[in-house]
Amino acid sequence: MAGTLKPDPAFQKFNVLKEKYGTYFRFTPRSIAFVALSMVAVPSALTYFAYGTDGQINYNRKFRQAKVLHGEDYVPRAKDL
Repeated sequence: MAGTLKPDPAFQKFNVLKEKYGTYFRFTPRSIAFVALSMVAVPSALTYFAYGTDGQINYNRKFRQAKVLHGEDYVPRAKDL
């Protein structure tokens, strides 16, 4: 049954180029900009946003209707002490 399948030439060419991409990669101004954007700017922006909004958004009310611990009802286990 596998003998009746014809390989797609475009797909074969894509696979060959994907395998050899590391051999032909060079740091050009465009690739340096892409690397800097993806490895420096995006994580930095996400970190800045995370620290800037720390504690300002209450997710408990969005996902949980009842409180987990009700003050007097909580009894710690021996290993929590």
